[in-house]
Amino acid sequence: MTGLQHDPYNHPRGAPPPWPQPGAMPHAPPKSNAGLIIGLVVGAVFLFMMFAGGVGVALFMRAKTKAKALAPSATKTVWSDATSPIPVTSDDPMRGERDALVTIVVFSDFQCPFCGRLGPTLDTVRARYGSEVRVIWKNQPLPFHVNAKPAAEAAQGVFELKGSDAFWRFHDQCFANQSALSQTNYEAWAQLEGVDVATFSRGLASHRWRPKVDEDARLANDVGARGTPTSFINGIKLAGAQPVSAFERAIDGELVKARSLVAAGTPRDRVYVERSRVNFNAPALGDTPAEPAVDADANKIFPVPVGASPVRGPATALVTVIEFGDYQCPFCKRAEVSMDRLRTEYPADVRFVFKQQPLAFHPRAEPAAQLALEARAQRGDAAYFIAHDKLFASQPALESSDLLGIARSMGLDEGRVSTAILTKKHKSTIDAESKLANGFGATGTPTFFINGRKLTGAQPYERFKAIVDEEIPKARAKLASGTPRSSLYDEIVGLR
Repeated sequence: MTGLQHDPYNHPRGAPPPWPQPGAMPHAPPKSNAGLIIGLVVGAVFLFMMFAGGVGVALFMRAKTKAKALAPSATKTVWSDATSPIPVTSDDPMRGERDALVTIVVFSDFQCPFCGRLGPTLDTVRARYGSEVRVIWKNQPLPFHVNAKPAAEAAQGVFELKGSDAFWRFHDQCFANQSALSQTNYEAWAQLEGVDVATFSRGLASHRWRPKVDEDARLANDVGARGTPTSFINGIKLAGAQPVSAFERAIDGELVKARSLVAAGTPRDRVYVERSRVNFNAPALGDTPAEPAVDADANKIFPVPVGASPVRGPATALVTVIEFGDYQCPFCKRAEVSMDRLRTEYPADVRFVFKQQPLAFHPRAEPAAQLALEARAQRGDAAYFIAHDKLFASQPALESSDLLGIARSMGLDEGRVSTAILTKKHKSTIDAESKLANGFGATGTPTFFINGRKLTGAQPYERFKAIVDEEIPKARAKLASGTPRSSLYDEIVGLR
């Protein structure tokens, strides 16, 4: 055996094998069936575990696949350029980088052939300028395009359920198939993006995404986008399906100025706000309709109850303004200017009621409403409206730290406020008021009812004043006929 090297992984050549040889009689324990039985039991357990594990993995993968179909493809990053005269936020579909130096905001209509022509132009622009340019989509379905609004709602649903990338692929399908815009195709195209069709179909049936479409359309009117497509390049208006060269001229000029801002210390993600403030020209009076759009039922009286909602102003007021609003909605914030003027000019004759209608695509609206309602729970209506004013002043900064900062500034119990937000303490109130809004056709925010007369959107102050001035003498006539002040509003709107 001399010269043999032990290899712990190999039996050495020439050495006797470790297993018994023929004729050898190694020592062995007495024969027994115990080992066989144990082996069979262990094998059975092993096989059972393999089967159960396989079933478990299959169920897990099935659940994971279903969850993937229901959830957005990626975690949404929240951002806001709402302080621009053409506000854009993470609630808008975006193509490109958040900190691009040039932002093109496009107001468009899925059934408009000119909007269809603009798509390839913007693709060329993005290919040429890369990360320096981003494109933001805004809905502007024209009323004479019957399929435009349903398509806009469907596209907005894909965006909410699966994010921007899925939205833009759905967008491309709509424009490639403008003659085939139908719910059947919306569902098929959405399914290609991994959207759960049942959830999507329910959303379309309930018009879950219509408020965002309507909000975009109101913004289009406010900024002077009278037709489609209308583009704003860092606030510079470019109407129609213009050629690439027209976009290049505006973009090249903006890049020079944007880079100067960055060199001077402006963060890249603030460039759009700063440049659009410089570039944007509000519509001239001649470009604006003599009368803003009027609700078809503007003279109809809706019996909207004051109920248990917070009230600001005298109970003896001749006119009651009920607002359905959302603390993250920029149009609700804009309407506060008109509300402030009414309070100043009609201190004894007008009272204000605020009802909650946080829209589904404004994720911070509901927590903000929870804060305001908790302020009321702790200190009454006066505290509610202090919180109300602070929330609009803070917008778009409505993260948890911002809300708790407001609570702290008011001397509220922060622990109770935090608990109210986390547990959705006032959910029943919010749900009931949102349901009431829908029942009266208030599907977007803000919607006002002035002694029951409906006025939609952040209208000019003069529109509010005109209705108030019409309602005051009517209310005085009611009083003269014997209606007590305590029941004046209910009498006017037909609640008694």
